[in-house]
Amino acid sequence: MVDVKVEVGDIARHPAKAIVVNLFEGVTLPGGGTGAVDRALDGAIRQLIAEGEIRGKRGEMTLIHSLGKLPSPRVLVVGLGKSEQFSVDHIRELAAEAARYLRRVGAETAATITHGAGIAGLDPEACAQAIAEGTILGLYSFKKHKKPEEEERELKELVLMEFDAAKAEALRRGVGRGVILAQAACLARDMANEPRRRVWSARY
Repeated sequence: MVDVKVEVGDIARHPAKAIVVNLFEGVTLPGGGTGAVDRALDGAIRQLIAEGEIRGKRGEMTLIHSLGKLPSPRVLVVGLGKSEQFSVDHIRELAAEAARYLRRVGAETAATITHGAGIAGLDPEACAQAIAEGTILGLYSFKKHKKPEEEERELKELVLMEFDAAKAEALRRGVGRGVILAQAACLARDMANEPRRRVWSARY
């Protein structure tokens, strides 16, 4: 199961196999962590916005290769949709979609900004919880009785990077709660997916 944790620092300097940033629909000049990554990429995100390739629509996933401009080789820009419709439930769904996308491209480690905890103004603890839940539940699959595929690569670690150290403790509380709830849900899914044995009662 993926390990979700919190670190304080600049996401643009994280060496994970992929870093995840976001964008609301209609934004043409990214700020916060997305803006920092854009500057490190010499304006690549802004250019793709101008060309219409990145629109910020909900669920939109755009992968950018950093080509040595960042310690991480990949940047995933996640569309958040319209800011006025954004909620913690959307964060949970987007985290699940992003985790599955990262698994498909073979990223075993990733770092992400805390969706919703910046310009959206949502509670950081609730946002962190939603990311942890969405990531773990999004990656869930029942493989107990299946032989692992030789080339299969799973997302093993997700780090929530927070530049503001004052928010770190709240994020850790949220992640801790989200991991516990998601693990419980996965256990329930495992039990539901176990083969059912039909018990026949003998008649005498």
